Amino acid sequence: MTYREEKSDSMSTTTLSSFGSIRRGEYVRKLLHSLPGLLPFVLAAVPHPDPLDWVSLTVVITLATVLTGVFLASRRIVQRDGEDNLLSTTLSYPATVCLLLVLFPGHAEFAGALVTILAFGDTAAYFGGKTLGRTKLPWNTDKSWAGLFCFVAAAFPTATLALYLEARDPSVALGMAAACGFAGAVTGALVETLPMRLTDNLRIGVGSGIAIVVSWFALAPFFAAG
Repeated sequence: MTYREEKSDSMSTTTLSSFGSIRRGEYVRKLLHSLPGLLPFVLAAVPHPDPLDWVSLTVVITLATVLTGVFLASRRIVQRDGEDNLLSTTLSYPATVCLLLVLFPGHAEFAGALVTILAFGDTAAYFGGKTLGRTKLPWNTDKSWAGLFCFVAAAFPTATLALYLEARDPSVALGMAAACGFAGAVTGALVETLPMRLTDNLRIGVGSGIAIVVSWFALAPFFAAG
């Protein structure tokens, strides 16, 4: 066996060992955390008015409430040792998404992109950091470069697709959706690594939400001109 093969085998063993060290309840937690990220793709296939009317808004907010209730009902399984802010962490997730829906009912794609970033970016960052995160970030040694890159790798394409599918406007170019998805994903990945007591979901929700909205309106004239 060559040195390269030995090194690769050693890395595989370490990765498997890292997965084994993850608390079982964490898999349930991340599964429930990821489920809302599927909603934009399901709803994109369901006929609905644009902008959203009060009936559509009520349905979406009700779904968010139900999923939040399921998460809180699973508290014994999903809560981490020493975690004292589970309620605020849980509520800030749907709160930021629903706020974006209410503020921009004519742009449901904003909320669709944000929920995929929260769902898939944060989940990928956790597992990527736990299994591959040997090199830590200089500004926060609890986070790793692997986690940050995994966040962007998962959030960027899903946010782009959610934006593009929900925009329902032939004039919206895939390039514009990609630019906004990338801005939201990178911003979310960076704010997630900040050493702050503020919950991850709130930081990502606010940071990515602002990045998506600002980049959309900033880029719209350029893509329209093209």
